[in-house]
Amino acid sequence: MLPKVSVIIPTKNRSHLLKKAISSVLKQTYKNLECIVVDDNSADKTKKIVNNIDDRRLSYFCHKTNKLSSGARNTGFKHSSGQYIAYLDDDDEWLPDKLMKQVELMNKSPLTVGLIYCWMNYFNGNGDIVKKHHPTLSGYVFPYILDYQRLGGCPTLLLRREVVENVGGFDENLSRGDDGDFIRRVCQKYHVDYVPEVLVNVHIDHGMKRLSDNDNFGIRQHIFSQQIKLYKFRNLLNEHPEPVTSIYLDLARSLAKLGEWQKSLYYFIKASSIQLNAFVPTKDLFYIFSKQFRNSIF
Repeated sequence: MLPKVSVIIPTKNRSHLLKKAISSVLKQTYKNLECIVVDDNSADKTKKIVNNIDDRRLSYFCHKTNKLSSGARNTGFKHSSGQYIAYLDDDDEWLPDKLMKQVELMNKSPLTVGLIYCWMNYFNGNGDIVKKHHPTLSGYVFPYILDYQRLGGCPTLLLRREVVENVGGFDENLSRGDDGDFIRRVCQKYHVDYVPEVLVNVHIDHGMKRLSDNDNFGIRQHIFSQQIKLYKFRNLLNEHPEPVTSIYLDLARSLAKLGEWQKSLYYFIKASSIQLNAFVPTKDLFYIFSKQFRNSIF
């Protein structure tokens, strides 16, 4: 019998974290699953860690060249056989009933519902909750996630297989924001629903670099993903002035943090041209622009 749920875990050089993530999948109360680990060309003991886990539901694939998490997720999907698809990051973990509760809801949902999500909490290295993400959006939510990914990360998702096929998987040109881009394209075509429970634990203080880090590289990747978003949905921008304004303001802030003042001002003006009340500088923008003005005259 083919597995009903295919779980895909992309990983790279996090063998010391990976075992906990895999264990949280194999210990699910829902048993009819396969767990596919896709190693994005690691240089550590990732392969050994996976091979030492004795469970026939677990399989391992390795890239010869780096394809990032988006490429790893796409590779995992190509090797999957489940009716439903779920994703887990190598530094996160699921609670035992995560799949059971989502599968139950998906099974009784109409085919117009292509995605079921759940809630997640963020933990620091001491095991303290530092952030809670408990959204309540359902139905056709695309207008509400155009500017910001409000549903949660990939580890919260359960999708129908045909949904992943219809939207074309993950965009491998994006190293940051690929999960938000994927979810956005799903929500453009399908309705969503959710299980109102925390079923995912996200660990953010493990000492390893995360794609969401706001260093110089991370900010530039974020800017790129925002610009790609504007391009992909360019035919819909006029229909959604408020989220588009939010995107422009976010680009203005991000570029200002890099000291790229002219580009920052360009997006700030574009935001204000859509909605006049958008031209209300936040504290950080006011400080940055005033600092640049002072530098330009002294």
